[in-house]
Amino acid sequence: MIDDPIVREIHEVRERLWKECGGDLDSYLARLKAAESQHEGRLVTVEDLEKRSRAASESSPTAGTKG
Repeated sequence: MIDDPIVREIHEVRERLWKECGGDLDSYLARLKAAESQHEGRLVTVEDLEKRSRAASESSPTAGTKG
């Protein structure tokens, strides 16, 4: 497995948050929800991804053609 420092950091932060919540899933999820509400403009939803995908396919030079 590749040792990616960014992935490693994500796992370390997740583990720290989990310990701070005492290993309680409800507390952990509440903490994540609170963080989401503070950064709503930075969240990406499934709808956002679908819009981006549609826009990209519509602007593609080969959109609507069969090859």
